[in-house]
This record gives sequence, structure tokens and C-alpha cells, in this order.
Amino acid sequence: MRTLLSALLLFLSLTGCGNADRRAVEEVLHRREQAMATGDTALYASIISSAYQDKGMDCRAKNEDMIKIMNGFGRIDYRSLNRTVQIEGDSATVSDRYAMKVTFRGKPLELAGEATLRLRRETGGWKIVAGL
Repeated sequence: MRTLLSALLLFLSLTGCGNADRRAVEEVLHRREQAMATGDTALYASIISSAYQDKGMDCRAKNEDMIKIMNGFGRIDYRSLNRTVQIEGDSATVSDRYAMKVTFRGKPLELAGEATLRLRRETGGWKIVAGL
């Protein structure tokens, strides 16, 4: 009985940590959507890791790219569909399908696709390290 109780307590503590990590990752994703919706490039930059590296872009280049994109489109309405979050230790992978509405040169555009983001737990919390 004592072993069963110990195992149950261990399981509950591990599950609780996983839920806290998932909530923290979801918060980063929410801040990303908020930054796109409001054009807040500083907020967007705050969720990108200084260790960002993807498709030949580092953190600085990615921030510059996002400023150009956000300034070019104005408001970006981003909706995540069928999001999955997988967390393993200090790494997380987020996959989803998305629908996005933007205005480009005065004309509304609707875009859809699939995205995979990789995040890492850092001293200040979870940050995006690849996949934007």
C-alpha cells in the first residue's frame, strides 16, 4: 500500500509539472498571437531566444524580418487549429495548422498552412528557438 501511495504521489507531482510547463508554453504562443494582432514588435522579440537559429537566420535577423513583416501587413489575425504541444525536459515542439488574415497593400489576404515551432526553457522562461 505504501509503495502504491508513493507511486501515485510521484505520478501526480510529475503530471503537475508537465501541466505547468504546458501552460507556460501556451502563454508564449498566446503572446506571439497578441504581438501579431497588435503589431507589437517588442513583445514579439521578447519571446524569441537569443539562441534562435533556423533557416540561416539568427535572433537578430529573425527580429528584423518580423519587423518588416509586421510593418508590411499591419494587423495579423492568426488562429491556431489542431495545436499539439510535446514537452521533453527543457525542450518543446509545437505543431499546428493555422489560418491567418492580413492586409497587404490595402487588400485582404487569407493564408493557411502548417507550422512547427521549437521552444526551449531558459532562465527567463520558455522562448522560441526555431521554426518561425
